[in-house]
Amino acid sequence: MALVIIALTLWYANYITNKIQKDERLRVKLWSETVKKQAQLVNLTNQTFEQLKIEERENVALWVKALKEFAKERDDYTFVTEIVAQNNSIPTIVETIDRNGKFSVDYSARNVAKSKSDFDDEKAYQTYLKELINEWEKTNKSFTANSLYNQTQIVHYGNSKLFRELKSKSDSLIKGFNSELIKNNALLPILFINSKTREVIASNLPPEQITDSIAVEKMVIEMKADNKPITVSLSEEVDGEIYYFESATLKQVRYYPWIQLGIIALFLLVAYVLFSTFRKAEQNQVWAGMAKETAHQLGTPLSSLMAWIELLRAQGVDPSSLNEMDKDIIRLNTITDRFSKIGSEVKLEEKNVSEVIQNSIEYLEKRVSKKVQLIQNGEEVAVSMINVSLFEWVIENLTKNAIDAITGEGKIIYSVSIIDKQIIIDITDTGKGIPANKYKSVFQPGYTTKKRGWGLGLSLVKRIVEEQLKGRIFVKSSEIGVGTTFRIVLKTQNQ
Repeated sequence: MALVIIALTLWYANYITNKIQKDERLRVKLWSETVKKQAQLVNLTNQTFEQLKIEERENVALWVKALKEFAKERDDYTFVTEIVAQNNSIPTIVETIDRNGKFSVDYSARNVAKSKSDFDDEKAYQTYLKELINEWEKTNKSFTANSLYNQTQIVHYGNSKLFRELKSKSDSLIKGFNSELIKNNALLPILFINSKTREVIASNLPPEQITDSIAVEKMVIEMKADNKPITVSLSEEVDGEIYYFESATLKQVRYYPWIQLGIIALFLLVAYVLFSTFRKAEQNQVWAGMAKETAHQLGTPLSSLMAWIELLRAQGVDPSSLNEMDKDIIRLNTITDRFSKIGSEVKLEEKNVSEVIQNSIEYLEKRVSKKVQLIQNGEEVAVSMINVSLFEWVIENLTKNAIDAITGEGKIIYSVSIIDKQIIIDITDTGKGIPANKYKSVFQPGYTTKKRGWGLGLSLVKRIVEEQLKGRIFVKSSEIGVGTTFRIVLKTQNQ
């Protein structure tokens, strides 16, 4: 059911994503058609503008040709005069200089914005005309005509009022066109480039992202990975390609189901952790309750046995036998004390770990098979904060576990060392070994290889070491048929 829900969620999200993607492409396409129409209008205006510019230059050329006729001796100048008089729209300035070009003689103007009467003196008027000449020469090449009296006339001309008005409208149209390119209705990151020259026609991307041709091509590759480009013919010579990114909304919709599934997974993880924590707490309560109940149940028969021993001693029973019984009673008291400390805060004391291990070995040597040797080596003094009773229980359980793993003769080695302010205790046996995939399983409650085992020994050892002695225990190494090494790590006295 979970897989079905995930599949339906992803399918529906993909359906919505594709729908939004198609809508966005349609908006970009419609916008590109608008751009195309505006580009055609701009081209038409530019063509008209260029045609007018050519016609005006031809008119000026005709006007200059008429001026040249004045330099010839004619009987009738009427026609020439009419042509010169017809120029009432194109501003012109005739600069008259000597034949050798050494100095200017006069400036005469026609159709300019200001007349001589607008100035205080002739010099100011002449300066004004020179400024106009400098400005016109940037766009319109002047004409030269010879005149009478050994003089040359240079005709400078500017653009007509009609030309300037059309230019203003053309600039306004181009500005609006560029504005439309940048502020598109699609509201998407767009890059509009020339298909042939690969130059950027327009873009609403930040300028720092398209600083050069390499950056442009990199952006094109990224956008092309998102969406196929749209081709737009702006004119017969210019074809454009529109590249664009997905909108932020589309990306959010695309990733939303994964975010949603991630939140669900996080919720399930938190729920699992809480469940595991509560289960572990419950297990700890069961462990502690069982241990304390065991200690309580052992208390009554122990008290009775101590009384019976005193009665037997009073009746003159062999003292050596009673002494051994006393040792067993003391041992039972120790076991009762250990069980009573499970699940409780225990008092830790500074003790020499090596000495405690040696005492445990001496006790166990008399109670295990003579075929198994118990050997201790390493540091003789290794002081740590421990509880002696519980630590002895750990050593005894690990030793009994090692003895069970040994078939026939063998040995158990207890090595104590101090490394980086930590006490390292390695307990190595020559038993049958543990598979590598069982290193962690051996500490789980119920895990055992014995036919009649409960699988609680190593689990109890791990709880004592980690929860009450504040150390660590793990399988350091093991090899089938060779043996196993358990490692206990405790803090030194200085930590």
